[in-house]
Amino acid sequence: MHLRAAAAFLSYAVVLTLSGGASLQAQTPVWSGPAPHGPLQPFVLDMMGTLKKDDGSMDPPVTFHDTLEKIDWHGHKAMRRIAATTPPGGTEFVRWSTIVFDEKTLLPYYTEWRKADGAFVRREFDGVRVKERRTAADFRAALPPEKKEETVTSNFDLAEPAFGWIEGVGLPVLLAVPLREGFEGSVPVISGSASAVVPCFTGPCYVIRMSYRVVGQEEFTGLSGKPTKTWRVAVPESRFTFWISCDKPRLEGVTWPGPATGGTYSMGPITKR
Repeated sequence: MHLRAAAAFLSYAVVLTLSGGASLQAQTPVWSGPAPHGPLQPFVLDMMGTLKKDDGSMDPPVTFHDTLEKIDWHGHKAMRRIAATTPPGGTEFVRWSTIVFDEKTLLPYYTEWRKADGAFVRREFDGVRVKERRTAADFRAALPPEKKEETVTSNFDLAEPAFGWIEGVGLPVLLAVPLREGFEGSVPVISGSASAVVPCFTGPCYVIRMSYRVVGQEEFTGLSGKPTKTWRVAVPESRFTFWISCDKPRLEGVTWPGPATGGTYSMGPITKR
C-alpha cells in the first residue's frame, strides 16, 4: 500500500498498481523500507477556497486555517490535524474538523466535527471498535438552543481498519506515499455510505475503497505563491485533485466539486479583500 510505515502495521490485503502496470496483492508490506520522504512534518496552512460556478460567476471565499502537529495520545506517538473554516465571505470560524491519528499507521484514534452552535460528532477508535458521542439533533442542521445539552452515545464496529480520509487524514496519506508518475492505489476509508465516499455524521459507518492516481508532473502556482514543480494527484471517488510539491512534499493546491448546483472549489493563498 506504500503508506510509509503504515503498510507494516496493516495486516489486511492491499492491492496496488505500480507505474509498470503490475498488480500486487499481499498480506505483508509492499513498502517496508525507510519512509520515502521522511516522517510527516507538522504544518500550518492559511488558505482560501473559492467556488467558481458553472456560469463563470464566483462565490465569496471560504477561509481555512489548517494545522498538523505531533502530540502524545494516551502513550502513543500521534499527529493531530485541525481544520477550521468560515462561512462564505465570513471572518469568524464556525466549523472545525479534528482528527488524531497514529504517527506510523495513520489510523485514527479520535475524530470530531464541531460547529459554533454547539453541534458535534465525536468518535474514539480502538482498532475497529468505535465509540460515538453526538448531539441528538442532526449535525448538519442548525442546533436549537434547547437541544445543546442533549447527547446520544452509541458503539459500533467497522468492517476492517480504515482511514479517516474525509475527517482529515487524506492529505497526510498522499504526503506519505512515494509519489511518481503512473503510481496509483487504493485504501480503505470510513464513509457514511456503502457505495460512495461521503462524511459519516451518524454511525454505524461503512468502509469502502478510496483510490488515488498520480496523473503526472505539472508546474503549479499555488499556496507558496511561486511556480512549483508538483505531482498532480487525482482522487476519482471524491473528484478531488491535489497538487503536491515534488521537492519536500507539501500541499500546493487542491480542487473539489461544488454543491449540487454545480461548480468547482479551488484552494489558494489568502488575498487581501
